[in-house]
Amino acid sequence: MKWLRTMVLFDKGGVISSADWQTVHSSYVQAIESIDHPVGSGTLTLREKVKLPGGQWQRNGVGYLRTRFLHSMRDVQGWRAEGSVDLPRDREQPPIQLYPSLESYREPITSDFGGFDFMTTAAGGTRIAIEWETGNISSSHRSMNKLAIALSSGIIEIGVLILPSRALYEHLTDRIGNIGELSGYLSMWEGLKAVVTRGLLAITVVEHDALTRNADLPYLVVGGDGRAREGRSNLP
Repeated sequence: MKWLRTMVLFDKGGVISSADWQTVHSSYVQAIESIDHPVGSGTLTLREKVKLPGGQWQRNGVGYLRTRFLHSMRDVQGWRAEGSVDLPRDREQPPIQLYPSLESYREPITSDFGGFDFMTTAAGGTRIAIEWETGNISSSHRSMNKLAIALSSGIIEIGVLILPSRALYEHLTDRIGNIGELSGYLSMWEGLKAVVTRGLLAITVVEHDALTRNADLPYLVVGGDGRAREGRSNLP
């Protein structure tokens, strides 16, 4: 798999020049580049999407990519995953106004954000959260929002979202998040640096190495939930 680029949306406190950031970035890029198909080939080759009778597209599933990435980070490179780290419900909400009374009001938090895909602490003590995002596009927005809130709350100092390029998206399960879909929102997340004391928020874009029409190469297995299930139900 190819690492295309890493975009740092903001850096407060010089995290970008720290040894912890350089180490973790090098490590997760290595994990990205270790993802291959077929296994052992050294490159990620995907079957091109094809249009089936009836108009349904056959594409590659995404679970394999995430599983291989996490395996490399934990089992090959030896990063210690710290488990699920959730944002507490009892954190203070900002005051807002009710209309038409104009009273000050704080809406209670009644839902959980859930943990991050990968959470660890680097040698220098920097807390890092990585979201491998091959869920649907709404999941990509949620991941970015979770990372931004964790940074502003001081739970982490480095937040990274890894997601497909537009070209990779074309050959994966329908409506998968990708950089093309998020590009119009980057200025909003960049603007959140004002509420962060120390932290770095980055997006890394990944892509396949090659495409093939060779029918002997199987598609990556499609999962069993959400849009993936919907698409799979229409396959012959």
